[in-house]
Amino acid sequence: MSIIQRFFDIIYRYKFTIIGSLLLVLSILVILHNAKIETRIETFLPGYKPGRPIEEIDDPAVQNMVRMALKFGDSANVSILYNSRVPLDHAGALERLRTFQKKLEGLKDVRLVISILNYPGADAYFENDAVDIRKLPSELRNFVSEDGHYAMFLVVLSVSKQVEPVVRRLTDSLKGEPILVLSEPSVNNKLFDELKRSMFFYPVLMFLVILSLFFYQTQSLRAAWVSLFIPVLSSIYTYALYFFFGGVLNVLTSMTASFLIIIGSAYPLHYYNAIFRTEDVRKHISIPIFFSMLTTAVGFMSFLFVKIPAFKEFGLLVSIGLFLDFLLTITIGHELLGRAKRKTIRTPKSFGIRYFGNKTAIVILIILVFFTVLSVYYLPKLKVGFNTMDYFSEKSDIRKAYKVLEEKFGMKESIYLVLEKESGVFLPFDDKNIDSIIKDLSDHPEVASVDFPRSVSTTALIFASRTQPVLRRYIADGRTIRLSINLTPTGAEDIDKVTEIINKTMQKFSYKYYVSGTPYIMKAINDSILSSQIQSIVVALILVFVMLIIVFRDLAESVKLISPVLFATILNFFYMSVFGMKLEISTAITSSIIIGLAIDYSIHLGHDYNKTGNVFTSIKNVGPAIVGNALGIIFGFLTLLIGGELVLFKRISILVSLGIFTAALLTLTVLPFMLSFQKVKKLRRIGGMEDE
Repeated sequence: MSIIQRFFDIIYRYKFTIIGSLLLVLSILVILHNAKIETRIETFLPGYKPGRPIEEIDDPAVQNMVRMALKFGDSANVSILYNSRVPLDHAGALERLRTFQKKLEGLKDVRLVISILNYPGADAYFENDAVDIRKLPSELRNFVSEDGHYAMFLVVLSVSKQVEPVVRRLTDSLKGEPILVLSEPSVNNKLFDELKRSMFFYPVLMFLVILSLFFYQTQSLRAAWVSLFIPVLSSIYTYALYFFFGGVLNVLTSMTASFLIIIGSAYPLHYYNAIFRTEDVRKHISIPIFFSMLTTAVGFMSFLFVKIPAFKEFGLLVSIGLFLDFLLTITIGHELLGRAKRKTIRTPKSFGIRYFGNKTAIVILIILVFFTVLSVYYLPKLKVGFNTMDYFSEKSDIRKAYKVLEEKFGMKESIYLVLEKESGVFLPFDDKNIDSIIKDLSDHPEVASVDFPRSVSTTALIFASRTQPVLRRYIADGRTIRLSINLTPTGAEDIDKVTEIINKTMQKFSYKYYVSGTPYIMKAINDSILSSQIQSIVVALILVFVMLIIVFRDLAESVKLISPVLFATILNFFYMSVFGMKLEISTAITSSIIIGLAIDYSIHLGHDYNKTGNVFTSIKNVGPAIVGNALGIIFGFLTLLIGGELVLFKRISILVSLGIFTAALLTLTVLPFMLSFQKVKKLRRIGGMEDE
């Protein structure tokens, strides 16, 4: 054979690999040119569209926020907690605060700083350059902590474009100062840093961990490497398509690569193991891999039926990635894994997998049924909810700042009560009504304090607001004012109760009013989480079950095959209870993920059992690949526990790992018993097995 013929023979033999490499280069160029990341909490609101103004979201909480911002000329706000070494009620303690405030006011893009130093009427409580904390009225208590060690500075920024870079620059300018920073842009900056970590650090770590496990099982470094290379390639293609069509990554979609590496590596692994069992491997294994991919994709595609855009995009991206992963497995994988098989002299390890008998299966089934019943008991007790702190771990500066706010200031969140007069302007006789509103609200344990200047009449404040910018926080015009209601942790946890209190209080007065604030945005998100969880689980189970019926054409067998998934899904809620987790953004997606992943094991076992009719042989055939894949998924997800301050992904890692362990255990013990029943006794000695 001539050199030219050999060259073209190699090109033909590895044609898919060559084409894939060219597409890889093109995809990387597309990603580098178009990649964007969005970290705003609004990405989880129904109706949110990346790059579009927030006011386009058709949600009352958002509309009230926009309405208030326009009325009061709100700009970006940053709350800074200053830790004073000398208690602020000690003589001379205010000098350090003045120095710090002057530094703040001199920073670029800082329009206004509000603190105890310039709050209207606050100087009446100063003595010997210190604060008489015991005599402070309620509206000033959110500027000085109860123990006098912390002062609150509200920094109003002048920003015309994106606020996050401005806040990052401001925070960097204050390094070395004894402060903690609280603001939505600060949260977004921290999320952005963590998302970069999740996009690069975790996939690399997962790759190495799963590579080690696959190498041990396949006994071939080349095969293990190819099994990981294919989902990496699929991830890059998926991101390229997403960015090419204008997609913007968010908290969930940034994890697409990690999910594809963990899930997609199973297809090449099953393919490689099948090479040692059959001559025409593509014909033999492509069908079960295809249906495994399809049912897994169905689990993720169930997110398309929920209202939250971030869920929809995440489900769509993973589903597209899995389809690409399947195509790459039977094309590039076929070429490279075939070469890996030719180059190795060792066969894959079996892990000693065998069918352990009826008695073992029954004992495991009884135990799981007990815990499943327990799960149903715990389900109504699960808390549903999500707040900013739920993003981060205890060691995060964001979490520390909120902890100080709770422990030292007795508050957790703030909302606004906007009062409007339909006719006329606020006059001195309105002061009595405002005082009554403040008193009524402050009498409830859900309210820490109500911030509104009361040292002078409201009419005087309206006139003074024309020359004193600090008053624009409270006065929009002669007909519109707002009260800042600082909520205790109890109030922040039950915003519905706070709204009820406000509505009841306002029944006594004729003012038009509305409430606004970030807690109402969070409530809108939380309200959609539970319905999204139920919708995604029901849709995923129905679609997966329909797929099983189509594939196996047997209703009874399909019920048996889906049983491990059902157990794992229900037990997921029990695991949440054990670890004290709430039903929120991260935990809401785990059930559908488990459904999509775990059904693969049932399909591979069911497909092989239909061919062999022998449960012992089928366990030996597909058991090692199932165990290898389950270990890859479990250890792959557990890498999310390493480092980082974002606990959203840590919760996912724990729940998915436990779910996959449960499903794999059931598939290798209980499912064979259910599929075979009396056949097991007849075949108990096949393969050297003794039925227990």
